This record gives sequence, C-alpha cells and structure tokens, in this order.
Amino acid sequence: MMNKKNAKPIAKIIKLATLLALVVLLAFYFGKKPTLHANWKTQYQLQPTVTLKKDTIVIQNYRDFRYAANGEIRNANYITKEYSLSELKQVWLGLSHFGRFGLAHAFASFEFSDGEFMVVSLEARLQKSHHHYNPFLGLFRHYTKTMIIGSEQDIVGLRSHIRKERLYLYRLTGSELQAKALLLNFLRQAQFLNEEAEFYNTVSDNCLTGLLTESKQYRDWYDWIDYRILLPGYADRLLFENGNIASTVDFKATQTFSRVNPESTDIEAADFSTKIRYSQ
Repeated sequence: MMNKKNAKPIAKIIKLATLLALVVLLAFYFGKKPTLHANWKTQYQLQPTVTLKKDTIVIQNYRDFRYAANGEIRNANYITKEYSLSELKQVWLGLSHFGRFGLAHAFASFEFSDGEFMVVSLEARLQKSHHHYNPFLGLFRHYTKTMIIGSEQDIVGLRSHIRKERLYLYRLTGSELQAKALLLNFLRQAQFLNEEAEFYNTVSDNCLTGLLTESKQYRDWYDWIDYRILLPGYADRLLFENGNIASTVDFKATQTFSRVNPESTDIEAADFSTKIRYSQ
C-alpha cells in the first residue's frame, strides 16, 4: 500500500503533467492559423467579390449552382449580379435543420422590390479532405470561414429540395435603414474574407449571430448563452418572442406557414422564391 510520503510527490507529478498538457493544448489551439489557400471543395473554391458604386452593388462569383438528386454538383455556375441598394425591400431569416436537437444552418435572404433575392450564408469553407461538416470540430478552429452570396435556387433549393432538410423562411421586422445596414455589414465581411482568412466558429460567428448583433437587442453577455442561440434550430422561437419575426398569429401557426414545401415548385421555376413562401 502506498504511504502518504510517496503519495504527495505523485500527486505533484500528476498536477504538473495536467498543467503541461493544458499549456500544450492551448499553444496548439492558438498557434493554428487560418488560410486563404487550400484544396477547397468545388462549392468553396471561389469567394464573392463585392464592389459598391454609389447605389449599385456588383457581386462577382455570385453562386448559382445546380445539383443532382444525390447532392453532387451538376452545374457549377458563378455569375456576376447587380443590385440597387435603394431597391432593398425586406430581410428573411432562413433556418435549415440538418440534424436533431437544434442543429440547423442559419442564413439571410435579402428581397428587392424588383423581385430579386440575394442569399448571404456564412459557412465553414470545406477542403476536399473534409468529408462533411462537423459542428463539434467547428468549435475548435478546424475550418476557415467563408461568406457565400448566391441565389435562392442554389442555397435554399439545395437544402429544401435536394437534401430534403426541414427549412423555414421567416420575414423579419425592422426598418429599411436597419435592413441596409445589415446587408452592407455582410458585404463588408465578404470582401474582408477575400483578403484576410478567419476561422469559422459553429456558435459564436455565423449568419445568425450577425443578424442578432445588428438588431441591437442582444447587448448583454447572458443574451448570448441562451440555448436558442447556441442551437440555431430553436432561434426562431426566441426571435418571435422578441418581436423580430413579422407575424399576426401565434408562433406555432407562424412556423407552420413559414416552412418551405419542396412540392410547391421546381428549382428551375421563374417564380421559385414566391412559390416557396406563399404556397403552403
């Protein structure tokens, strides 16, 4: 049996080893550097380039992909799109559930008065060596961050029609000035990410947190540890309770009406964006 005299040195060794392991882990974590140059998957090879010319927004590498039924890329279309900032009409929040227990992807879709939409989606930039996105690894500097700007047929259709994810589109409240400020903030981030690499974080740095920050309602630290923010799949109820979702009915009815029905229209339909919103 080990006596007390021998136990004390062993306890000290264990404490020192634990401390050393912690230091090594922290050094590894903070020593990692994000990169702009890697063997990216096709859908992440090009990042959008944004130019503002007075009222005109010009976006190069605007993504408008199409996919086969198994999810593989059928047409990798990058185009140049122009929008008029003064035509911005309203903002929609998209929540696409890709797993249980609140695992969902949040994105914003900006609607313009001429019927055009622009989806902004902050995502983990996957390399070809990444088989799929892992939310847990996304917490630990495993992925570089990218901002996808593209069409609803691509970003919404991939999730609702191809992957068959449970996807909701909610019209947000707020002034025209707030909508423009939110869009310009995302566009600045997109342009910044062309020049400086940053790490993606599953919880603290995504399209949902960008929306919440811009709303100015979430100022205190305890707002950000709400499980409905940590797990974006539950964020719609939080936003509804805080008056951020436009509705005249209760939450359950709002959620039911806001669910995208993939049977309502084909991805190639000219009125795709209208049908996925108003044909439930």
